[in-house]
Amino acid sequence: MKSQAQIDRWLSILFHYIEKAVLVGIGALALIGIGQLIQGIYQHGAVRLEDLLMMFIFIEIMAMANVYFMRREVPFTYPMFIAVTALSRLIVLQENISHENFLYESGAILLVSLAILIIRVTERGHNESEDDQRD
Repeated sequence: MKSQAQIDRWLSILFHYIEKAVLVGIGALALIGIGQLIQGIYQHGAVRLEDLLMMFIFIEIMAMANVYFMRREVPFTYPMFIAVTALSRLIVLQENISHENFLYESGAILLVSLAILIIRVTERGHNESEDDQRD
């Protein structure tokens, strides 16, 4: 019978490779999405703002996967950038948006943007204090 440590190590290795495969799949699907957008732009004969915003969302997803491969972590702000872009796209896509919904969606963008700012400032302060402790 295998020891618990060997089973844990095997499962850890298995999940590590599954995680990498899923991230490669996410990157591939984002590339396919960009290709579909470019095909749609070609078919419509015009570049629309919602197409560009969707392309940014796909690029941010690819960047998030790339950062994970490089650093072994994804900064919490990446999904928040995607949320801001998605909310912006939502506003652009709505034709007859009520004033209330516009305010709610704009307020959501403002709140997420402020959260990104707060996280970035606190991360910077945290990293500087760690550097001071090392000296």
